[in-house]
Amino acid sequence: MNQESSAKPLKKSQITRKLILDAAADLFSSRGYNATPLREIAAVANMKAGSLYYHFDSKESLMLEILNIGIERIAGSVSEQIKRLPEGAGFRKVFEAAILGHLKAILEYGDYASTNIRNYGQIPVRVRHAALPVREGYEKQWLAILEKGQKEGAIAEGVNVGLVLLTLLGGMNWASEWYRPGGGLTIEEIAEGQARIFLQGLSG
Repeated sequence: MNQESSAKPLKKSQITRKLILDAAADLFSSRGYNATPLREIAAVANMKAGSLYYHFDSKESLMLEILNIGIERIAGSVSEQIKRLPEGAGFRKVFEAAILGHLKAILEYGDYASTNIRNYGQIPVRVRHAALPVREGYEKQWLAILEKGQKEGAIAEGVNVGLVLLTLLGGMNWASEWYRPGGGLTIEEIAEGQARIFLQGLSG
């Protein structure tokens, strides 16, 4: 019996909640947080605006859940790509797999991940603060990878891995703005290229 067939069916309230989240993630990703009123989210979810408040007490709480789901999906995608590596894989392979996992999440897995990238600067400060624990957890996942690479000598001892991470995340996230399927580079080629640039530089 596969996992899908053995999973418990969702309750009606859970299905409705997912419809709201999916609609909001789509609109937040394409239009932005400030330009998306709750009534439009309700309309896309095929429900009355007042009914939406049964599931979410505010636009902020809705955005917070989408932000957290998005980061959790990215983190899960990174972990999944690393798990696929053969036992004992070196740092370069782990690094490239982690980049691939992040890119796949933001380029293939829908609006939740891209909502994080395109909206984080415009959402209310209190929502950003509330989303910090999940974001910091993902950053720690990456820092563990980079620090291990530094201990193994793949990253020079004097390099600030925190700065590397900020630069790397910026480069990966920007791909959501320019990447087009079939546009010349596959996601795997982008991941390999970014890993090479970071580890070997432009002259390597």
